[in-house]
Amino acid sequence: MALVLAASQSNEQPTFSGTSEHDQVSIEAIAPPEASNATPASGDSSGVALALPPIRQWRITPAMCFLRDLGGATVLAESCTEGRQLAYAGIECEDDEQPVGALFEQRRVSGEWSDAALVEEESCLAERRQQIDIPAAAARAFQEMEIAPSDVNVQPPDGWTLVNVDTIAFTDTTPRTLSTSLFGIPVEIRAVPNTYAWDFGDGSAPLTTTDPGAPYPAHTIAHAYAKKGAATISLTTTWRGQFRLAGEPTWRDVAGEGTTVSSSDSLEILEARARLVEDLYGG
Repeated sequence: MALVLAASQSNEQPTFSGTSEHDQVSIEAIAPPEASNATPASGDSSGVALALPPIRQWRITPAMCFLRDLGGATVLAESCTEGRQLAYAGIECEDDEQPVGALFEQRRVSGEWSDAALVEEESCLAERRQQIDIPAAAARAFQEMEIAPSDVNVQPPDGWTLVNVDTIAFTDTTPRTLSTSLFGIPVEIRAVPNTYAWDFGDGSAPLTTTDPGAPYPAHTIAHAYAKKGAATISLTTTWRGQFRLAGEPTWRDVAGEGTTVSSSDSLEILEARARLVEDLYGG
């Protein structure tokens, strides 16, 4: 099946035409003639202007070949037959996906075509999705997102604490945000902290909560060590994903979750002892 597309523009704008056949789409741009160059063809007094060559062309294709090698000016081949150089072989997709061809562009400069330039990478689209599925794509982007781990804050803050005294821990609740593009549409992806699992490093059971804690005196996450030694507090944060189209106020949830692990510096646990001293100032 072949499709021919043409769009006529004003004298100030290029004319675009294109064809679609099998798994390739080609589009050409033709510059309008200048008044001084709009002369009739030889032997023709009808006033019809000469046919003009295209100035730019684009092709969407899962594979692209050249009629000539990359060392000189190149022309896009209609197919990759024997003797033509394969310049772009596309990507491999899963069994339930089909490739969406890459977009290439060429420009005519001083009568010669430039080398074909890759404008947009090829992608894979599940065959069962006949329409663009932004939420599913956002979920995949969230799973691939690199999430900065939560900070672990400890009080006392100087790297030591006392036996049988509350050691306070807390973290931040700032979402991690990524700006990206899905199917050419600008979107924002963000990871929002959901739960926190605190491991105080002394063999006690981790404390899992939705509470990020707070600094003294409004603290809500604390642990009292039973004996002196050293410990490191680690925090596992579970994140949920959301997305929104750029410029929209509403965030929408996506499926799946992510986790990060962070830890404090080593903490020295000291034992305070009461000691009687002589009253040097007594009467």
